[in-house]
Amino acid sequence: MSPPFDPISKIIPPREAWRIKVRVLRAWTVPSFGNADVPNSMELILVDENSTKIQATIRKQLIHKFKDHLLEGSCYKMSYFAVVSNQGSYRATKHEFKLIFLFRTTVTTIPDDIIPKSCFSIYPFEDILQMSQDHDYLVDVIGLLTLVGEEKNYDRDGKTVKMVVVELSSQKMMLRCALFGEYVDQLNDFLASGYVEQPVVIVQLAKIKLFRGQPGLQNVMKATKIYFNPDLSEVIDFRKSMVEQGINGTQPLFIANEGKSVSLEDDFMRLTRRSTIDQLHDNKEDGSFVIMGTITDIVEEGCWWYSTCVCGKAVYPESGVYFCDVCMHHVTNVIPRFRLKVAVSDHTGQGIFVLFDRETAYLLKKACADLFNEVQKESTVLCGDSYSITFKTLEGKKVLLKVDTKSLGIDKYFGTFRVKRICDDPTIISMFELAENENEVTPVKDAHVPGIGLDIGEPSYTQPTSKDVKLSVLDKDESVPGLDDISIDMDANRKSVVPQVSGDNDENQVFSDEVGSLLNSGVEETQDFLSHLLDNSDNTDVSFICNDVVRSKVKRNLESDFQKALEETVGPSSNMIKIEDNLDG
Repeated sequence: MSPPFDPISKIIPPREAWRIKVRVLRAWTVPSFGNADVPNSMELILVDENSTKIQATIRKQLIHKFKDHLLEGSCYKMSYFAVVSNQGSYRATKHEFKLIFLFRTTVTTIPDDIIPKSCFSIYPFEDILQMSQDHDYLVDVIGLLTLVGEEKNYDRDGKTVKMVVVELSSQKMMLRCALFGEYVDQLNDFLASGYVEQPVVIVQLAKIKLFRGQPGLQNVMKATKIYFNPDLSEVIDFRKSMVEQGINGTQPLFIANEGKSVSLEDDFMRLTRRSTIDQLHDNKEDGSFVIMGTITDIVEEGCWWYSTCVCGKAVYPESGVYFCDVCMHHVTNVIPRFRLKVAVSDHTGQGIFVLFDRETAYLLKKACADLFNEVQKESTVLCGDSYSITFKTLEGKKVLLKVDTKSLGIDKYFGTFRVKRICDDPTIISMFELAENENEVTPVKDAHVPGIGLDIGEPSYTQPTSKDVKLSVLDKDESVPGLDDISIDMDANRKSVVPQVSGDNDENQVFSDEVGSLLNSGVEETQDFLSHLLDNSDNTDVSFICNDVVRSKVKRNLESDFQKALEETVGPSSNMIKIEDNLDG
C-alpha cells in the first residue's frame, strides 16, 4: 500500500522525502538575464485538495528533465524536494516555504482529481487601496474592465516595449493596472473579438506598486495571467454581487485613443478595406470590410428582439421561466435588445446582414425598450414575432456597413454577415461614393489602431448613458505616463462617486534573487525603467460629448393587456423592463 500524501500545509525543512498530490495552477519559464532565448528557471504554483498553495522552482540545469512532463492545469503526484524559505519581494504564495526540484524528484501524471481547478487569492479593492507601501506578495484581483488607456511604445536598448493602463472597478471602487509587453497583445486580442460591454477580468499574480503614494497594479512578466470573462465560479459570484448592489454590468467599454474613439469617417474611409456584396460572398479571408448599399427589405424571420439578464447574458424561456447561466438564478425581469436581419443590395448583388442592438438603435435613434413602449400602445401589433411599422422606415436608406466576413455558420442563414458598425451620415456616404468613382486605392488590410479593438463610435441606446462624459487620457509627450495619467470622470454616469487613484513617484528597486527567479530578467530592467519614469508625467484632459443619448429609468410591470400578449409569447413569469425617455435638457 502506498504511503499517504502529505498536505502542503505541513511541508517544512529539512526533510526532503515529501510526497504530495497536486494540480499545477500556473507554470512559466523565466528567461536568463541578457538572453531571453535561454531559460533561467521554471516556476510552478502547486495546489492540493485542501486549496493550499506552494511555489516550486526548477533550476535551469533540470528544466529539460521536467518541462515536457508538466502541464498547467494537470494533476500529478510528486516526491522528493529541497525545502527552502520563501523570502524576498513579490512572493507568489503565502506559504512560509517553497520547493526546489532535485535530480531525484519524481513526477507522475494522475487522473483529474478532486483538487480544485482554480484557486485564486482574491484581494478586495478596499484592502489594496488602503496599502501604504509595496506589497510583498503577488495578488489576484477580479473586477469590471471599464476603461482602456492609449497604448504607448517605448524604445529601450533597441527593444520596443508596449504599455497600456487599464481601469478595473469593483464594489464601486476603482484600481488602475499597468500592462506591459505581451500582456498588451493579450488585451488587444480580446478587444479585437468585438465584445462591446465591460467584461469581468481576473488578473492573477499581479504586483501592487505605489505611484505617487497611491497603490496600483502592475503585471509581472511571464508570471501574471489575465482572464477575460472566464467560465469560473468566481466570475459567477462576482456578477451576483453586482446584481445585488444594483451595478449595471452592461455599460460599454471605453477605449481611449488620443482622447477619442475611432471616428466614423476614419473607420469607413481610411482604416477598413472596401468590398462589394458580391465580393463578400466569394471572399475566403476572415476580416472586416466596408460595403455601401441600400436597405431593400426587412427580413421578417423570427423575432426582432431577444432577452438578456441584467448581467448582459442572453436568456431564453424554458417552460415559461428564464434562467441565467451566468448569474445562476431565475430571471423575472429581462431587458430586450435588438436583433434585426435586413436585406441590402448594391450594384453587384444582394446579401442578408444582421444588426444587433447598438447598430439597430443607431439607425432608429431609439432603444429597443422604447420601441416596446410604442408597440404596447399599438392595438394592432403584439410584441412577439410581429414587426412594428417603425422598421419600414429603414427601407430605402443608403448605408455604409462594416461587416465581419465570417458567416454566421448556420445553413439557414448561409451568406449572412454580422454588422460590426454602421453609418448613415450622408456626408461620409458622399465621400465614399466619390472615392469609389475615382477608383481610390484602399488599404490592403485593416490598419492597426493602437489601443483600439472595439468599434465604439456610436453611443449605445440600450443602457442609461450620461449626456456628458469626460475622459482624461495619456499625454503624448516623451515621458512615460503614470497610472494617474489616465482617468475617467463618470460621476454623471454612475450612481455614486468612484474613489480616484493617482499615480506617484516610484524609485528604482534592487530586486532580490527571489524576484530574479520570478521575473524575466531581460525585461525586468525595462519594466523597472518604465516604472521609474512613471514619476515624470503631465496630465492632459481631452473631453468629448456623447450627444443625443437616451437616459432611461427602469420600471417593472407593463400594462396588463401588453403583459398578457407577452405571456402568450414567452411565458407567464417574465416581466419585460420598461424604459421611459428622460432626455437631458
